[in-house]
Amino acid sequence: MKPVEVIGIDVSYGAKKVLEVVSLDAEKGEILGIIGPNGAGKTTLIKAMSRVVTPEGGEIHLNARNLESLSFREMAQQVAVVPQGFSISFDYSVRDIVMMGRHPYIGRLSSASPRDLEVCDNAMRLANVTHLAASSVNEISGGERQRVLIARALAQEPKILLLDEATSNLDISHRIEILDIIRGLTDSVTVISVFHDLNLAAYYCDRLIMLKDQRVFAVGEPADVLTREAIRAVYGIDVLVKTHPLTGKPYILPVYGNAPGHQQQGGMHVICGGGTGSDLLYALHREGFRVSAGVLNLMDTDYATATALGIPCISEAPFAAISAGARDSLRQHIDSAHAVIVTAMPIGPGNIENIRILEDYRYKSVIFLCGGGSRAFQDHTGGEAGAIIRRLFDRGAVRVERVEEVLRILRAAG
Repeated sequence: MKPVEVIGIDVSYGAKKVLEVVSLDAEKGEILGIIGPNGAGKTTLIKAMSRVVTPEGGEIHLNARNLESLSFREMAQQVAVVPQGFSISFDYSVRDIVMMGRHPYIGRLSSASPRDLEVCDNAMRLANVTHLAASSVNEISGGERQRVLIARALAQEPKILLLDEATSNLDISHRIEILDIIRGLTDSVTVISVFHDLNLAAYYCDRLIMLKDQRVFAVGEPADVLTREAIRAVYGIDVLVKTHPLTGKPYILPVYGNAPGHQQQGGMHVICGGGTGSDLLYALHREGFRVSAGVLNLMDTDYATATALGIPCISEAPFAAISAGARDSLRQHIDSAHAVIVTAMPIGPGNIENIRILEDYRYKSVIFLCGGGSRAFQDHTGGEAGAIIRRLFDRGAVRVERVEEVLRILRAAG
């Protein structure tokens, strides 16, 4: 039995169709994220599951019961909703607001029982608002109010927690704090949440449902849903989708500056490898520079980044040394570039030609992005690469540590 099943629902506001044949299900203890552009129907889907709006077609089942068969008290004992925010004119204390979550369990003329107080205290502890219990809800910060709303929802002891953009107005530290709290609940609670931030959705959600034009466009694990093609089709923007080196989750980098008429600045050739050039390639592309790269092997992370950005790239087969043809192409790219930027890549016999060729260009601007000094270059050539780099520095090559310094030099040079 799945806690939530939405089966082909349609929702309209007057003559305007807002959801059309939308289906989803959520497993016990999972976090299901709802994503999509403005107007796709995300909030309406939450409202339908919380019985704020009534579908004109289809069905919604909560723990195998049709939503329409539940009384409002039964509904409140199963489902809690955390909205984006709230305003209240009365000067309630934080404890008063959290205790409102016990109303589905307290009779109309009854007072709170010891267990109600215990549940309320535990909810405040989980949401980290115990120290605010006596404070006026109108005198605390926005992040604290959101934690109070979570505590109120937890006091309902729900089986299902629905969040309608509950963190979108908060700064990143408060967003992470609240989402960490929510993720800690999933042993006992199924969470369905609307997300605007795709990177947070990718990190915190077990599965995603992507909406477009009031319909389901894609559903699945974050890596299956958050593809470059899907994001372009749904959001109308170009992005890079990469795997985070620490979390293993996908993360999204918008590709800026691709609009028609975007002015291209001077040409730059980037010599990189082993993933050391990806951030630089992305930054140069974003700034509007004409960029080329290589020589790179076809399995290199930097090659994948260059091709994803549409950057011309000289390539060789994996583990192959730079051929005469690739060297000729490299020379052509360097000839036409205003400057050459070399990142702190590993250098071995197979790719040393990438820097050896630079000794032929006495008057070409060369920038070494060391990221930690000249020692950042891993010399696997018995010292030949290090000697070439030292000679290039002696002839005027510039050493910088950060991508921002490269951009500053290039902007200053026009």
